[in-house]
Amino acid sequence: MSDNAPARPTDPAHPGQAFADPLQRDRSALAFEHAPTSMWIQDLHLLKERLDRWRAGGIDDLRTHLAADSARVEELVALIRVTAVNRETLRLYEVADEAALMAKVREIFGEDQIASFVEVICQLWGGQVATSVVTRNYTARGRLLDVKYKGRLLPGHEADWAAYLICVEDVSVQQQALRLLEAARTHDPLTGLHNRTFLTETLERLEVGGDPVALAVFDLNGLKSANDRFGHKAGDDLLRRMGRLLRDHLPPTCPAVRMGGDEFVAIVTGLDEAGANALIARLARAADGNEGGAWQVPLSFSTGLAWRRAGEGMDQLLARADRNMYRSKRAFHGRRAVAGAAARTTATGR
Repeated sequence: MSDNAPARPTDPAHPGQAFADPLQRDRSALAFEHAPTSMWIQDLHLLKERLDRWRAGGIDDLRTHLAADSARVEELVALIRVTAVNRETLRLYEVADEAALMAKVREIFGEDQIASFVEVICQLWGGQVATSVVTRNYTARGRLLDVKYKGRLLPGHEADWAAYLICVEDVSVQQQALRLLEAARTHDPLTGLHNRTFLTETLERLEVGGDPVALAVFDLNGLKSANDRFGHKAGDDLLRRMGRLLRDHLPPTCPAVRMGGDEFVAIVTGLDEAGANALIARLARAADGNEGGAWQVPLSFSTGLAWRRAGEGMDQLLARADRNMYRSKRAFHGRRAVAGAAARTTATGR
């Protein structure tokens, strides 16, 4: 959006014609002013002229052209002229008048709007007269809004883009519901970590990439014993503690997943082999210092780490990491058996 102050509300059919008195407005102008949806009219003819020059200069992929230099996007934004907004727009964005709206326009549209603006311009560039996009805005008071933009070049202006009508619908409630549904679909309710669905979809995306990636498989030690000795509340507490440990210590590039039961997976990206090994060591130290919870059950786990090899599928990588984890698990039980035998020998004096 441009930070140019708009004119007073105008006749939507003739954006340059302002009304001196409300009684002189025709029905279309009154409908615009009092519509229950936020509405804007923009003059995009200068932007259109700039795009035409780019096209004439050999630019045929606008999206790539804009992505190559963010200054080009700002150049286009500066060419937009807002000619009218209605009353619902002022209410939605929590401002008193058009001047206050335009004074806050950069804060209102924020960084999220840049990608949406590019999408709309690319739709118009491709010959569409009607556009649609869902994005995020902010009110002048800083309240986040999920909004749906539906725009249309008004009749008679399909060629020059001099009159572009935008309807802005607040879809915050619907988008929040969708986010909650997506979270339920891809997250484990007990630990708050991602679930197997997320893992499957992420591994499918990584299948076609060539970037270095490793999988770390963690298997809780002692979950069955906690369930048997203290009940499933103790086991659930142990699982939640493991979830918090992974959330608190894994970097954002390494999402954690609860596979089910006592098994967890970290998708390791953005680290080299030394960094990944150091991360696993930090997790083990953090587990050693983790309090035993209400049931005084120690937190420990066996780990298997594997890096993807050339030509290896993600399912194969997961299977290798799992095998490495089971080797670690066997070693853990072996150490416990030796420690138990030593304790019995000491107790009997042999």
